[in-house]
Amino acid sequence: MILQACDRFGEEENIRGLHACQRFPITEQAFLDLVARSSSMAETTGMAGVNASYHLNHAIATAPVGLLLQHETAVLENPHQSKQTMDFIHHRREFAGWSAQRLWGELQHYARRSEEKKNANDINHAYVDTLIEALAPFDSPDTETLCTLLKSPDIEHSWLEIFLIDLAGERRVHETTPILVDKFRIDTDYMLERCSEALAKIADSEAVRRIRNAFPNESWSYRLYTSSLLGKIKVQESEEAIIALLESESDTTIRANLCLGLCKLFSRRGVDVVRQEIRTQYDSSLVELEEELLPVAHVLGIDLPEAEEWRERREEREQFRAQRQRELNELGNRYAALKEQGIDPFAKLGSSPRRPEPAETATYRHHDAKVGRNDPCPCGSGKKHKKCCGRKRSIVQREIGGMGCAQQPEVDSKVAQQSRTTKKHTVLVGVEHGHRTRQSQGWYLLESIEFQSTSCRSFSRFAWPAVSARCPGRPTGRSNA
Repeated sequence: MILQACDRFGEEENIRGLHACQRFPITEQAFLDLVARSSSMAETTGMAGVNASYHLNHAIATAPVGLLLQHETAVLENPHQSKQTMDFIHHRREFAGWSAQRLWGELQHYARRSEEKKNANDINHAYVDTLIEALAPFDSPDTETLCTLLKSPDIEHSWLEIFLIDLAGERRVHETTPILVDKFRIDTDYMLERCSEALAKIADSEAVRRIRNAFPNESWSYRLYTSSLLGKIKVQESEEAIIALLESESDTTIRANLCLGLCKLFSRRGVDVVRQEIRTQYDSSLVELEEELLPVAHVLGIDLPEAEEWRERREEREQFRAQRQRELNELGNRYAALKEQGIDPFAKLGSSPRRPEPAETATYRHHDAKVGRNDPCPCGSGKKHKKCCGRKRSIVQREIGGMGCAQQPEVDSKVAQQSRTTKKHTVLVGVEHGHRTRQSQGWYLLESIEFQSTSCRSFSRFAWPAVSARCPGRPTGRSNA
């Protein structure tokens, strides 16, 4: 159905659908269609074509191993497959021939090799995910051993703990549900993200019951993460729990999360609940509930009185984003053409003139202590800094995390150090996430665009010479890169 939608509306309008292809079971005919479309998409130009080709190739790489082996020639002969995709396919084919003991030993060994790595981006997730996928059908480690290890303090805050959480989810081990739910009392972002994904795969109503009972008396962090989780566990108890928790929850951010969960569950009872929340001052920095509710009402066949107004506002935002994307594409093409000719388009900018220093200078020292991620937020909300003001810069990153571009343009690192504007030259400068477009003294600030390299988490600052077509004014509502 996703590929049929691409035929009807084009790949650019179905990027999210192509990204989701990897989540659905793939038949042999669908697999062959993906391979054929990938070959044709490889000849397209423009960022939309590159993105579509990337997501198609990733869906091929995550297809059942049997299909990859059966049609190995067609897959490997595609000259447009990236090295990362080919490595991923190679590991899947290799691990398919390993024994359970060898796979379990390699998972433990890789965890030990990674002990010094503190950042999730330092881990080869494609390798680990492939290893866990191959190990999941086996009973090694068995359920009892898996539960014992997950409860053991010896592996707390280790990569082995993360890998075992992923294994429990991939294997759908219901016995691990109480253990994983209890881990939400530990405020460690990445581990809780993995627990959420694992519990969503297990889909046990016991998790919903435990969360619902503990929710009112738990910390803000616990309530934030579990409110997101309830919408991912596709059982009837999730709908009932969310509606019940909304009656007593006062925090706007968590209420928005719970309403988002009702939308993800396609809850008919939840439509009026979400509409009522939209009429209040809900936390729109986390999610636009109007955007989430429109497709839900359409699928359920419910006519919303506000639907036309919401669609008009959405159309305005999409037109603005399309205009900005066209400008960025034009700037990128112009920059690439000049680089091929050996011309540096920023050479004329030069360095910005330095202001004369005063005759007497004094050193100014900041006496306020730097606010740590886990410190109370200085705004007085009572939340941790990373969950309040400190999280605003990461909102856009989370929203477009799955929509990264497939390649990153080559930009001189000195570009970021150039002056934003001179009297003769205007520059477009990408700034930190969350800053909306604004006009000031003839120059524009744009949200930074996410580029896909080896993962969906590579962000860059960049600057381009401005073109004649200007960005429109400040967009209505939230703007996405």
